[in-house]
Amino acid sequence: MLSYGSQLYTFRKKISSVEDLAGIMRFVAAAGGTSVQLSGIRFRYSPEEVRKIADDNGLKIPLTHTPYERIEKDLDRVAEEHCVLGASIVGLGMMPPAKLGSEDGFRRFEEFAAMTARKLEPYGLKFGYHNHSYEFRKLRDGRRIIDALREDVPALQFIFDTFWCRYAGYDPAEVLRGLSGRVESIHVKDWKKSLIVPRFRTPGQGDLDFRKILTAAKESYTKYALIEHDNASDPYKVTEEGLKYLCSLGI
Repeated sequence: MLSYGSQLYTFRKKISSVEDLAGIMRFVAAAGGTSVQLSGIRFRYSPEEVRKIADDNGLKIPLTHTPYERIEKDLDRVAEEHCVLGASIVGLGMMPPAKLGSEDGFRRFEEFAAMTARKLEPYGLKFGYHNHSYEFRKLRDGRRIIDALREDVPALQFIFDTFWCRYAGYDPAEVLRGLSGRVESIHVKDWKKSLIVPRFRTPGQGDLDFRKILTAAKESYTKYALIEHDNASDPYKVTEEGLKYLCSLGI
């Protein structure tokens, strides 16, 4: 069975101290979660303390989202922190603005991603990249950006986002199968149009077929499925209802 949990970016407005973080980890575990992604944490924390909180609640921390500047300038320290946390993937939420919008910028990002993945190998870590809809645009050679990353940076992991894939007009299950073996963690985020505008929804309350998506994920060697909602008015409700729904699927 997949490990279900929370992408803590969902709770970012509720976390301003390690005590807040501990309370939310307890909540995720009580709601049936077994894993969390550290993301949106805007204060300095001790990785040893956070690891203990996770362990005390039976939670794994498989990955983070780490700011680009830290990955670029302080990678050794970042790697050491991940080893303490037990996180195997140093994740990046998106390309920096300077790399978006041009093929030259994208090529420079590919070089950065390959170099970062190489530097993390001695630590037993991987570099992961989170997609939005931008990565489904096509390059001059006809490839989608996400496919170019898969082909050109073979050591890169993908942190796959179901909503943004659908937003770009693609079937998340189909794309996941094409990334088989390269997606240890996915962001489970439902999609539904409201007044023609696509909106984030709690898993099971939108139009995405998560039985199909999660089956494809499991068959493609994904281990973790983490609930994320970018602007939840009640992140506790989103997480509790989402975990109940996902666990009910038995995948």
